[in-house]
Amino acid sequence: MKMQTAWIDRNQLLEVGADFNNPELVGVVAVSRTGSIVLQSPLVSFWVVVRGSADLEAREGRFHLRAGEWVVLEPDSRPSVYAERGSLVLGVTLSQAMRPRIKQFTHLDLHTGRGELDRSELRQCLRLWRQSGLFGKSGRVYASDEVNPLVPLLRHICNVQYDFRRLIDHCPGRSMRRKSQVFDRMQRARLFLEGNVDRNVRLAELAELSNVSTWYFTKIFHALYGEGPQAMAARLRLRRAARLLAETMLSVSEIGAVCGFENNCSFSRAFRERYGTPPSLYRLEAKGGGAPETASGVTPDSAQSRGSEGKAVLAFGT
Repeated sequence: MKMQTAWIDRNQLLEVGADFNNPELVGVVAVSRTGSIVLQSPLVSFWVVVRGSADLEAREGRFHLRAGEWVVLEPDSRPSVYAERGSLVLGVTLSQAMRPRIKQFTHLDLHTGRGELDRSELRQCLRLWRQSGLFGKSGRVYASDEVNPLVPLLRHICNVQYDFRRLIDHCPGRSMRRKSQVFDRMQRARLFLEGNVDRNVRLAELAELSNVSTWYFTKIFHALYGEGPQAMAARLRLRRAARLLAETMLSVSEIGAVCGFENNCSFSRAFRERYGTPPSLYRLEAKGGGAPETASGVTPDSAQSRGSEGKAVLAFGT
């Protein structure tokens, strides 16, 4: 196992090609202060925002990640990551062939998904990246035979997914390998819903992405997350609308359109059913002293998907 590092800073762009797609190579990268990176090769990737925020675009959709949020993507996702001004994003890339080998070193698996780190975990994350020598020079790729920092770094990445194990146990399959495969497919579908909150996502799209029938997909998705894909999609779109109402100056009708509603009436009706108040009143209360609670007593930003356990499976709005 070998390591390759790259720090992309201040408007620099790195296009990751075949030189990173090596079954013996792990890429350790950082993107900061309006830098950007594009994965052109099929690589598994892990991204975490340490400071500020970042925009990530992949096959699963578009995501606006804030400090502490992380995401793991499949090889054919081929993401583009852009760090906003004053931001820092850390990443690890590896070939699909390297995925089983991670378990040999860490005794843990790496799964598709999204979650959040607390402040102490973020500090630990940054410390491990620094030990790799990542921040020596910017704008270039450096190969290194010094792989001792890799094991604790990879173990840390896998450990942030600790709570996924409970969900994997609920997936169908006679072996843990099969259960993990089903879980990764469902997780990718969930990411697709989060990355496409600006439109109605068809069940056929999700089933095709998961490589299963529509009936099987709906059954397993509901059993795993406690709600169906269409119900989750509606909840995610409304939560994004709630965030936009609280944080932007867009009109109510504009927010409804941005969140995929056909007209203002359907948006207002759905929003009132979800939060117990019309969008215009919600905005006034949010601007006046924090977002109002939902009927269940949970604010939109802290709401979790039913059936999800722990911070590793939080469904964030984009």
